[in-house]
Amino acid sequence: MSIASVCITTVPPADVKGKDNQLERCSSNSAPSYSAANPKLPLRWQVAMIALTCMCTFGNHWSIGLITTLKTTIEKNLNINNSEFATLVSVTNLVNTLLCLALGFIIDRFGGPLLSVALTSLHLAGAAVEAGATTNGLNSYYVLVAGKIIAAIGDGSLDNAQHKIFTTYFAPGNGFALSIGVIWSMANLAEYVGQSTANVMSQNLGSYSWPLWIGAIISLLSFLCAICVFALDKYLRSHYEVVDYCKRFDQPSAGSVKVGTFNWLAVRQMPFTFWFVVLFVTFEDAGVQSFVSISTQFAQQRLKTGATVGGWVSSFYLLLPVVLTPLEGLFIDAYGHRVTILFLSGCMFLISMLLLRFSETLPTFVCAYIFYAFAQSLTSAPQVEIVRSIIPDPQYYATAFAIKKSLVQGSVVIIVTVAGKLQDLSPTDSLESATTVWLMYAFACVLISTMLLGACYTSFGLQYLPAARLSQVRPKHLEREVERLWELRWHTVTEEGESDKSVTPKEKEVALKSPVPSSVSLYARWVAVGAGFTVIFIAWVIFGFGIEWGASATRA
Repeated sequence: MSIASVCITTVPPADVKGKDNQLERCSSNSAPSYSAANPKLPLRWQVAMIALTCMCTFGNHWSIGLITTLKTTIEKNLNINNSEFATLVSVTNLVNTLLCLALGFIIDRFGGPLLSVALTSLHLAGAAVEAGATTNGLNSYYVLVAGKIIAAIGDGSLDNAQHKIFTTYFAPGNGFALSIGVIWSMANLAEYVGQSTANVMSQNLGSYSWPLWIGAIISLLSFLCAICVFALDKYLRSHYEVVDYCKRFDQPSAGSVKVGTFNWLAVRQMPFTFWFVVLFVTFEDAGVQSFVSISTQFAQQRLKTGATVGGWVSSFYLLLPVVLTPLEGLFIDAYGHRVTILFLSGCMFLISMLLLRFSETLPTFVCAYIFYAFAQSLTSAPQVEIVRSIIPDPQYYATAFAIKKSLVQGSVVIIVTVAGKLQDLSPTDSLESATTVWLMYAFACVLISTMLLGACYTSFGLQYLPAARLSQVRPKHLEREVERLWELRWHTVTEEGESDKSVTPKEKEVALKSPVPSSVSLYARWVAVGAGFTVIFIAWVIFGFGIEWGASATRA
């Protein structure tokens, strides 16, 4: 049997006749191949692609925290309550509960560069509407909401499009994690500058519309950078041999931007390890992200200070990720241990919330924000990297990331809306009771990450969640670990029904990362899909209650 004709199949379970329960992978080689028609892509152009792609997200993240930082000022000028402000913040996430998934398919189909241009243009338009809603005494809550919705369409999937660019130009364990670390470092830097200067500009320039207009100008620069990324991608593909690491191994590796297809089966065929990771980020990522919505006001209440000092203190947590995230990317590229980093992130988040909830002293408050800064630092890069490392088919990376992002957005809607209601119920407008919700999220993510980490070292986990273990090992030891796990998969055999040594390590890796072909696995994956839609449905229901809560508080 030749390697080119090898097809990895499985012992048929009861439902093996089902179309999406068969596990077949036919590959012609174990790595992307390229011809000598064009010269190899130089490192300097890869660096240029990273730099321009990072600048695409600068305006987005500069503006993303402005509204929450100006919370006290906006509530005063627009005469709205905490529930109405929670609606203003969570509408961004609500829009993306379903939109992220749809855009994930589109990104897989048309590639990251083109979608980066489209999404940054939408964010620019939304940022301009937001700024206009607060200019010349308009102070319109509903226009501000409209601007947030327009910007949200661009914001929600922009990072997905940029990650797709990096999955194309960088391989796992060979620069991908570093590129993700660099882009999130720049994102945190932009968010820090935007948040820390928002109240300063608002007070010194006489209007809170100025920070929003500055954010719109930065968004314009990001839009221009997105156009440069699109043009550069076209140039590199025509003049150099771009090895597309997002291609399947039986596809040509260069020349085409349209690397994916619209395929609902991509959702149903995600392995159970993927859904385990999604469950974790539904609590951890949503909790860490959403705490930003109250961090400034919480600092004001705890320190008994004004909005300017509160903004500076609450944005402090963004400085640590600026330095730590690229180093974290280097570590992942060299040593792996993605699940371990997720576990540490959850622990840091839990410690932070415990300190904020049960102690009111100044030193404890400072320690809590430091631990929160570590949680923020350890959140972004490994979550992006682990999604790519555990899915069997890299061409559907954007779809997988979109599933994760959609559920995170729904979870953010739930936690922000409920916290706003709890704050309104407080006679002193205190956020103390609201932090209980974040504490519950922190406990959940630690529990889930502990189970996922345990799966990397127990016989049950190695047999049924091998992708988790593969995400832990050092990249240079990956092939050896694949061979070891292959022997544990009792159901993995070739067409002849017995072990076939001609199956390549890459084909074995794909098989290990694919769903276990059994009726139990099928039902479990269907339950996971159903649970995901349930989270999104609950988010829409809670959002509706939030609108009613805000209206009722206003009438009262």
